[in-house]
Amino acid sequence: MAVQKYGLDLGTENIKLSHVSQGMILCEKNLVAVRKKQGIVAFGDAAYDIYERSSEAIRVTYPVCQGVIAGLTDMKQALDLFLKKAKCSNGFISGNAFYFSVPSDVTEVEKRAFFDVALSSHFKSKDAFIVEKPMAALLGEGVDLPRCAGAMLIDIGAGTTEVSVLAQGGIVKSRLLKMGGNTITDQIRQEVKERYDLLIGRKTAENLKLTLGSAIPKGRSSCTVPGRHMITGLPAQANVDARVVEVCVRRVMKAVAAEARNMMERVPPEIIHSVLDTGILVTGGASQTADLETFLTQELSLPVRMSDHPVESTAVGLTKVMSDPSLSGLAYSVRESIFS
Repeated sequence: MAVQKYGLDLGTENIKLSHVSQGMILCEKNLVAVRKKQGIVAFGDAAYDIYERSSEAIRVTYPVCQGVIAGLTDMKQALDLFLKKAKCSNGFISGNAFYFSVPSDVTEVEKRAFFDVALSSHFKSKDAFIVEKPMAALLGEGVDLPRCAGAMLIDIGAGTTEVSVLAQGGIVKSRLLKMGGNTITDQIRQEVKERYDLLIGRKTAENLKLTLGSAIPKGRSSCTVPGRHMITGLPAQANVDARVVEVCVRRVMKAVAAEARNMMERVPPEIIHSVLDTGILVTGGASQTADLETFLTQELSLPVRMSDHPVESTAVGLTKVMSDPSLSGLAYSVRESIFS
């Protein structure tokens, strides 16, 4: 029986699971709900349903924070549940091979956590491999990475943003910013608190971001949201102006654009010439922000190409690495990296 290969993109907000022959087989919230002394009672989208609504006896957390595993025990348990839900093989005969997409700018200790997760899985692991996330994302967008003369990628996720320049099958420069869609959400909560004396939940702020958020100022729309009044402590609501949300969006996106400009100043001119021809590829869940393409084009004075499937691009790239022998060199064994 052949080794079963699974690609895992453990994002801050979502977990994406792909199979070498079936492609994407699961995409859910990377969230767990743990009851004291009982273990996990809900995970994925089911845990998100009770997020900010659970009792004190239940702890609802994200095991991955800013691109790396923060809650190792929770992630180990949750991964088995995700694999079981996706009907993965138990691997008793030949074992499974797990391919993790990991930001390029993380430490060896942080990479070791991915190996620990794979090794402790109920689904027997033959080995665990690392594919640097910028390379997986470009492959998922159809870029011929080994022959690419130069490409620039901006991957805007929930917890992190990675700005990378790649050429000839490798990463020339990469920088991981610890900001993303969740940063915008947190800033919206703070702005609403300061301007309207209203404390709102993360889900409410997320809805404001999706409803009113734009990288380019659009107009005078607004949205009424519920919350708790900061002075009286009683239930209240406020009519939040779109400009309040847009300020938060632009603040984060300006920082992303600034890092992209700094990146271009540090790479060889010939590669920048290739980037000028191909344009800057933008992917990641938070890249779905309204008018972001127009904003980045104005800020960077370069052509910008938005991904058609920004959430899945990394998982699609992992599937290509697993299935195409010519791309196998882009993955390296965590075991060999740590113990060699």
